[in-house]
Amino acid sequence: MATKDADKKDTVLATAKERFEYALSRESENLERMKEDIRFAASSPDDPWQWDEATRKERKNNRPMLTINKLPQHIRQVTNDIRQNRPSIKYRPADDKADVETAEILMGLARHIEAHSDADVAYDTAADHQVTSGLGYIRVIADYISDESFDQDIYIKRVKNPFRVHMDPDIIDPAGSDAKWCFIDEDLKEDEFKAQYPDADPIDWQYASDAEWYPGDKQVRVVEYFEIVEKKTTLCLWANGETSFKDEERPESVMAVEKPLKERSVMKCECRWRKLNGQQILEGGDDGKVFPSRFIPVARVVGNEYEVDGKNYISGIVRNAKDSQRMYNIAQTAIVERVMQAPKSPWVAPAEAIEGYEKVWQTANTANHSFLPFNHKDEAGEPIPAPNRTAPATVETGLAQIAASASDDIKAETGQYDASLGQKSNETSGKAIMARQREGDNATYHYVDNLGRAVRHIGRIILDMIPAIYDTKRVARILGEDGEAANAILDPDHPEAFTEVRDENNEIKRIFNPNIGLYDVYTTTGPSYSTRRVEATEAMTAIAQGNPEMWQVAGDLMVKSMDWPGAEELAKRMRLMLPPQIQAEISKDEGGQPEQPQIPPEMQQRMMQVAEQMETMGNELQETKSDLQKAQQKAWQEEGKRIKAEIDADKANALLAIEKAQDSAAAANPAAGQGDVQEMVNQAVAMALANLMQQREPEPMPEPEPPMEMPQPEQPPMDGGMPMPESEVPQ
Repeated sequence: MATKDADKKDTVLATAKERFEYALSRESENLERMKEDIRFAASSPDDPWQWDEATRKERKNNRPMLTINKLPQHIRQVTNDIRQNRPSIKYRPADDKADVETAEILMGLARHIEAHSDADVAYDTAADHQVTSGLGYIRVIADYISDESFDQDIYIKRVKNPFRVHMDPDIIDPAGSDAKWCFIDEDLKEDEFKAQYPDADPIDWQYASDAEWYPGDKQVRVVEYFEIVEKKTTLCLWANGETSFKDEERPESVMAVEKPLKERSVMKCECRWRKLNGQQILEGGDDGKVFPSRFIPVARVVGNEYEVDGKNYISGIVRNAKDSQRMYNIAQTAIVERVMQAPKSPWVAPAEAIEGYEKVWQTANTANHSFLPFNHKDEAGEPIPAPNRTAPATVETGLAQIAASASDDIKAETGQYDASLGQKSNETSGKAIMARQREGDNATYHYVDNLGRAVRHIGRIILDMIPAIYDTKRVARILGEDGEAANAILDPDHPEAFTEVRDENNEIKRIFNPNIGLYDVYTTTGPSYSTRRVEATEAMTAIAQGNPEMWQVAGDLMVKSMDWPGAEELAKRMRLMLPPQIQAEISKDEGGQPEQPQIPPEMQQRMMQVAEQMETMGNELQETKSDLQKAQQKAWQEEGKRIKAEIDADKANALLAIEKAQDSAAAANPAAGQGDVQEMVNQAVAMALANLMQQREPEPMPEPEPPMEMPQPEQPPMDGGMPMPESEVPQ
């Protein structure tokens, strides 16, 4: 078993060394040129790296050697424009399970990761290397949020030295998303190495045995080794639309006896991490530590990239401008050298003229003598010509023209002309100046675009890491585009991608599950939020000047966009003065209850007076209604008595008619039986009752009058807060 583990370790180390050597062989030429470009761009009078070694030695003491470096201005023109227009990570739903609100929360989470990681430093460093030498890198790591917590978070880190990164040279994607392996090396002092790895031998990564190790001040090089491990597996599609790998647990909604609808073979990618020295695996083990992403967590930021005869060439903005910069330095140095020689033009004199005064004339060009004596006659008394100075050296006009031409060549090679550099040019109108500036921006826009691709890949890595890092329910801190902080509950077991609920305090809580749905990653490049805020303020102010009524419906937004102390507080107060319908819509959009408008005190007093008047009128109306009901009741009682008297009279008349009918029947047929007589009496009674009913029709009962409705008071106007006129108050 030990032999098997040792063989595996040796295989890992051998493979890593083979890949490392392959990367160096493919990129060594580019690395040397990139280092030279950085040295050339960083040249200064103290470090005249723009001059070759032989010229520096020749001119070191006696001749001028100027370094007037014009390249940093052109480099900063591009990099500072990038700093003002950094790419931003954006997410959007990519399938029907994803949610727009979840995408917004993911963007807020990415902004939080960028903020607490100081990602702007990482982006700017990569852009500086990209523009100067042609290549920079950005990396992503996962680490604990503190020494006292088990929660991890995602961090975007700066790669200060791009020459420490050695990525798979066979990549196709410019950001390196398809890289299969990558190395990041670092140097540790011997005591640091022993403190971190007390059981390991201080063997440098480039060496394989102690024989080539020299103790002392030498540093130990170790490497972080990332590799993508591909594993063939089967992807299953279930009846509910969910998918899972065959060698993993099924989704909870899939029954154990259920069979997949479809299956297909796929290559599952997994990133493994190790730390190595020359002959040992220091961290990660033989199998490597799983990094929670399908990608190598390093993004490549490239400048200019060409492939010639199967070889890859990388450069930045410096490479093509080096010769013009050298020519400019030479021309300016030649001009200065001519000027320096002008006051030192030699004197021409006969030897007899300065005989006896040699010491004075030897310092004629270095000392300020009040006069220079000479012999005007020889021994024979013949006159001797006076000494005279030769004509001073003049600066040739061609040198100035060479310097000007070299300066223009630098502008052409960097794609930046006077208008782009803020200098006055032959353009006079604002439109012409902006057109020339756009030409300069177009000439260097590929640097911005390539950085955007790298940041997009960073967003892809972060999205891949979120489910593994945020694997338990926690409150995630998110940042809005304006930098305002908020919280959202991240729950990997939540059944939906996004849900809003109200807690016991009636506050809205947002719960999201990043494991549900697919999301696309894209970037936007533009001015920072503060810059766009200033532009928005200027635009809204211009609109309000032409349309003053805009202050009544959008005054809070205008004030909120302004950047001065108290703007936020004033915006809140102005919001309270908005019309009720707008406040209702705002509250509806925010998911809360509509805010009630504040009523001015004078209006409240007027409303109380109206309410008192309406209460008095209601009491009087109630009394009138009660009297009316009493009168109606008395009338109904009188009518009932009258009807009862009429019924009693009708009853008496009916009895009398019955008696008469009996007597008439008995007199008309004395022989009839008792039953016949009774039948005759019944017929007579029925006829009598019918006659009575025809004579007396009952009058209908009067319907009660409907109750009088109490008038409703009119609502006071809320648009202007003005009290109701006296003429409109109900009396």
